Amino acid sequence: MADACLSPLAGGDGGCRSHLPGHRMPRMLAEVVRRSPWGWRRGTVVSVSPDGWMLLECRDGALRAVVHAWHHADLAAQLLPGAEVRLHQRGGRLEESPLGLGPAALDGPTGMISLHVAQGPPPVPEPVDLESWAEDDDAVVIDLRTKAPLVLG
Repeated sequence: MADACLSPLAGGDGGCRSHLPGHRMPRMLAEVVRRSPWGWRRGTVVSVSPDGWMLLECRDGALRAVVHAWHHADLAAQLLPGAEVRLHQRGGRLEESPLGLGPAALDGPTGMISLHVAQGPPPVPEPVDLESWAEDDDAVVIDLRTKAPLVLG
């Protein structure tokens, strides 16, 4: 069973087997991050250099921040300036590290890839009160047999 990453370079990354940030992303991790409803920032590719460095402009409400990130391969042909992407800074940052430093996942036109963020904003903070997002009154339960809504209470 192959543990190949979900990456535009899955077949042509020069045989790199590293799963460190900016290299290959294990399929299980990619699926966990992809299904995560929280922690994403929308962004746009500003530039990508042949040595793997890229600039992304991320937007999170009123916050606009430039993210300087790296991938071990040249993604210039896959990530064109102006392409819409989503960035998920998936934890692992050390407290003494500069803001934003650490692993990230980039979901873009060519699929999900692993990045190493060298500079940028800190990860999206966890929500304070998830229970307030889902009021009991808003829940709808549907009987799959009859396809009719059920009244709870």
